[in-house]
Amino acid sequence: MKRKRFESGQSYVIMAMMMIGMLGFSALAIDGGNLYHEHRRAQNAADAAAMAAALAKIKGQPLGTAALTSTTINDFATTAQHCIPAGPDCILGVGTDLTIEVTNPPREGQYAGDPEYIRVYIEHKVNTSFAHLVFSGGLSDAVEAVSRVWPTQNFSPGHAIFATTEHDCKGVWFSGTGDTNITGGGVFSNSDAASASCQSGVQGGGGAITVTPPDGIEVVGTFDMGGSGAVSPTPIENVQSDRIRPMMGTPDCSGLWNYGTMKITSAGATTIFPGRYDEITVLAGAAVTMDPGMYCIDGHKGFTSNGGSITGADVFIYMQDGGFDLGGNTLVNLRAVEPPNSLVDPSYNDWAGMLLYVDPNNTNPITITGASNTLYAGTIYAPSSLVTLEGGGTTIGINAQIIGQTVKVSGNAELNITYDESKLFFLPPALDLVK
Repeated sequence: MKRKRFESGQSYVIMAMMMIGMLGFSALAIDGGNLYHEHRRAQNAADAAAMAAALAKIKGQPLGTAALTSTTINDFATTAQHCIPAGPDCILGVGTDLTIEVTNPPREGQYAGDPEYIRVYIEHKVNTSFAHLVFSGGLSDAVEAVSRVWPTQNFSPGHAIFATTEHDCKGVWFSGTGDTNITGGGVFSNSDAASASCQSGVQGGGGAITVTPPDGIEVVGTFDMGGSGAVSPTPIENVQSDRIRPMMGTPDCSGLWNYGTMKITSAGATTIFPGRYDEITVLAGAAVTMDPGMYCIDGHKGFTSNGGSITGADVFIYMQDGGFDLGGNTLVNLRAVEPPNSLVDPSYNDWAGMLLYVDPNNTNPITITGASNTLYAGTIYAPSSLVTLEGGGTTIGINAQIIGQTVKVSGNAELNITYDESKLFFLPPALDLVK
């Protein structure tokens, strides 16, 4: 009886301790959920502010003011002040238990010093239900957002040849016996291939490769100079990976007349007109003139030729599907619209400077070839395709920038590539949220 009286009331103590524990877990859940909610709310506000600042920069407006206006709309109200240290690259917003820093270029982090990037940093106090009883002063939260303003520019400024692949062997591959001369731009392979049997760039042929200084050949991985042809200057290996600026939108072919399948089999002069085609096939002996305008090809047989000639000025060819191969016996003279002239589709995209656009979902091979005195002028964009540059004649001229997943140079013709940025396709200004 004494022991029972001694043990009486223990259940109340145990229950009280359990209640304290349950209250602690409940407090943790409530404050944890609130902290997560506030973090997401702040991150959304920072993201919106970074994009608002980027848009303001494109428009030539004060980007710091746009960012703080955006955060105010998202319930993070502040008053603009000078940063410490002050400078034209920074604006500070101060509110109740809240600071917002907008910097262009960022003063710290991965993108520090790069004027294309805008950093928005928000630090604020989070009101709690229970945590402030344990942690004096409550809890604070910090978020960061970084936007990028892409200026009006070429896909990859300074590169006459750009291989987009990240890991493939032979990102750029010189295998022909004809000499290759590149003027005005360099060669870049984005592949990190660097093993003894798989390299980012390869010289495997007998033709010489000459890139006019100050440009040269750069590869993210390694370069194999196993061929007999000379390479000048010596390729630079293990450079930093790069990527071409993403295309904003695709060609709009709506409203164009649908010509279906076009097979030109008879010798003599034939004119074809801008429009939509399932395929275009040109057989030997035909002399084809492409009227100025936009040609959209969406059939799996693509655009092919087996001799004769194909001529067109102020043309834009969109390969939605199918390959492009005009044959080594075809005399080709194709030129894009030369800026500042324009070629605008129904969605108001201007394709001036673009000669050949291969849809990123189209992985069919692209062959840029032709007989002696062949000429291609304008950007050749085929980011998911093998692009082969070859010829069996004397001289082939390419006044272009060539972008392919991999790029191969072959054949016995002398290949002269001239990169003149002013005559190529330029992407319009754009903005992107990178962090």
